[in-house]
Amino acid sequence: MAAASGPWLLVVVVAWVLGVAAASSSSSSPGQAGTSQKFNKCMPCSRRYVADSYLDTLIGQLAQHRDLTETSDSADSCKGLDYDLDAPMLTELHSELVGEGSHRRLVYHVEFANCADAMVNFLDNYDANLVVIENLPNGVFADPFELQHFVERKVYLDMVVFGDTNLELPSALSNRSSVEIHVDLAPLASMNCNLVIDLPLHARYPPLDASGYATVEFGSPDLLLRYRKKDTVPESCSWLLKDLDAAPVEKATWRIPCGDEAHIGFVSSITFLSALVCSILIVIAALFY
Repeated sequence: MAAASGPWLLVVVVAWVLGVAAASSSSSSPGQAGTSQKFNKCMPCSRRYVADSYLDTLIGQLAQHRDLTETSDSADSCKGLDYDLDAPMLTELHSELVGEGSHRRLVYHVEFANCADAMVNFLDNYDANLVVIENLPNGVFADPFELQHFVERKVYLDMVVFGDTNLELPSALSNRSSVEIHVDLAPLASMNCNLVIDLPLHARYPPLDASGYATVEFGSPDLLLRYRKKDTVPESCSWLLKDLDAAPVEKATWRIPCGDEAHIGFVSSITFLSALVCSILIVIAALFY
């Protein structure tokens, strides 16, 4: 009897875990591309990426059946850190899609208010950079190898892709991904407090649609100021994260061409006949020449 009840107990446990995870996801914000996440206020300097810290928090919360908006770091780890910092304020953010076809660029225009003197004073005392996290919608991907060329040319401090990095999968078989960009703030004062951030993107093969197009929308990215004092001791080093509270941007829309299901029969017939004729010609050439 005990041996027979083993599989049933396993089924009950798995169903309970899935139910808790579904309830947690339903209580959080909808899974729309570009929605803002709630990040920790600080992170150890040993962590390279902000989104990496968020993903670890998300996994830990699902395992412990807690609400997804809670933070995994204890309040003690952030005590004594300077949050009331007079940092340059973000005044404007907007994005646009540039280019044509299946390979385009998502360009951000970021503007800070009267930052010429404030930024110089700020960078004299702090190591700081701007962190941009773009949650890509399904059907679009960023090439990690292409992004690394930007880092090698010192255009950005760092760029990384989280999530599905398989570049060959069609949209129907792929998962969503996100891109984290670290931007150096040192040149900001000499650029009239304006930053232009360029993110190259590529479209996956979309599912068939009678309209002939698949529509992809981009929401608002997360913008964070990541900083630490220059005289920080490595053993107690922590990055502080300040949410710049960017206003929602107007959604950028990408219409990706796709096949029409009504043409499947015609296209399949032509493809099959072409392949058959070519195969016969290859066989004839191999036998008589």
